[in-house]
Amino acid sequence: MWIWLGSILVLLLLVLSLILLSKITFVVKAKKENKDETILIDVRLLFGLITFHYRIPAMGLNKLQKGLWVENDRSDNFFKTHTAAGEQEIDKEQVHRWADQFREMIQATKGLKKWMNTTLRRISLLSLEWSTNVALRDAAHTATLTGALWALKTSLVGILSYHLSLRQRPKLFVVPVFGSPPLFSTELNCTAEIRLVSAMYAGIVLMVRVLKVKGGVKKWKDLLTKAKS
Repeated sequence: MWIWLGSILVLLLLVLSLILLSKITFVVKAKKENKDETILIDVRLLFGLITFHYRIPAMGLNKLQKGLWVENDRSDNFFKTHTAAGEQEIDKEQVHRWADQFREMIQATKGLKKWMNTTLRRISLLSLEWSTNVALRDAAHTATLTGALWALKTSLVGILSYHLSLRQRPKLFVVPVFGSPPLFSTELNCTAEIRLVSAMYAGIVLMVRVLKVKGGVKKWKDLLTKAKS
């Protein structure tokens, strides 16, 4: 009997270890060609048993003062399949609200920025491919824009490499198209992962940091309530 109990305990420990050492994988695919765009975000955990799918099939600029509008579709297979769709406007006031909420998070959490930097370092960027084709009516302007895009991409990758752990060199392309009508198309594919145990540990550390601030839990509850409304 003790042998059976010991075997079951060892088996449970092995299963628990496998679960904790499993990885949460994020796959982001974004594509834009002139006025058409699509963004796909897939999240997989527990060896793909649980998946979340987020799709932005369209986004655009209403008016300069009104900002962006974004359509989105969400689905997951958590216990049973759920789907949802919606539309959101992102204007100047919305951006200001997000900035205010972030400042409130900093005030409600001891060392939030340090926690964010530490957590980001635990994320591994497995692959990053980003290609862009551009064309303007004037060849000189096309060449200038190509150089500016190269500078922008290398700067962004430099920031990513500082905060994340890059597993392989990013593949960046900027292709000038001469003798063509104005054109802008870009496609980005990237895959990142973090171990489940690292994500759980980060969550525990975050809760401890919130508890160290007087009224921190209440502020976080208020922020989460505002985010859902």
